[in-house]
Amino acid sequence: MSFFVTVAGKFVNEKRLDIISNNIANALTAGFKASRPVFGMVSTTEDSSGQQALLKNAYVNLSDTYIDFSDASLVDSGAPLDLTILGNGFFAVSTATGMQYTRNGQFMLDKAGRLVTMAGEPVQGKGGDITINVTDGKEILIETDGSVYLGKDLVDIIKVVEFKNMKDLKPTGKSNFTYSGAEAGEAPKIYSIKQGSYETSNVNVVHEMVELIHTMRAYECYTKIDQMFSDINSKLTELAKF
Repeated sequence: MSFFVTVAGKFVNEKRLDIISNNIANALTAGFKASRPVFGMVSTTEDSSGQQALLKNAYVNLSDTYIDFSDASLVDSGAPLDLTILGNGFFAVSTATGMQYTRNGQFMLDKAGRLVTMAGEPVQGKGGDITINVTDGKEILIETDGSVYLGKDLVDIIKVVEFKNMKDLKPTGKSNFTYSGAEAGEAPKIYSIKQGSYETSNVNVVHEMVELIHTMRAYECYTKIDQMFSDINSKLTELAKF
């Protein structure tokens, strides 16, 4: 079983390294939420009662990953289209593959006057796409409840959605998520929107670097053990010839 243990150990740490690398790569991505590995124990042996003997011939595998949705620090940019959700919830954005959700509030206006993400995805309001026809002398004001005003005229109210089961939110790259749950999202009971700021990534680079060192050392240990067993097997094979 030594072969399975070392191979599983190297595999788990390779996947762990991928997760850490992706976190570090997105340390400066606004609204990004770090991923964390979930480890589990696997046993291939049963005892006399038919129950798995977890302490015999057991090895660790990467059973799942989860998203750390903890809040990140804010940047006060002063840009009128930069928005932060204070509290729970996500901005809803329309993409080519369907509705997605994000905490990244760095928005802008496209050529048609729609409020969009940096990737050009329309931000959703209570009435769908939010279109702001900017005219000279009129200021864009966004209230804490998400009401978008152009001067004194109400344009729309920004849609903010939260979900009861956060496990059904899956990352689609950068800071966007898709939702696969059966229950529809709903507006948070308590939240506010802050204009002129945006939420940063919640990746702690120091923590990730420590995890990176631990992962590389663990992989190195499994590699050395694997080589040791390989050498032992080679010597046993040579001895068997005599």
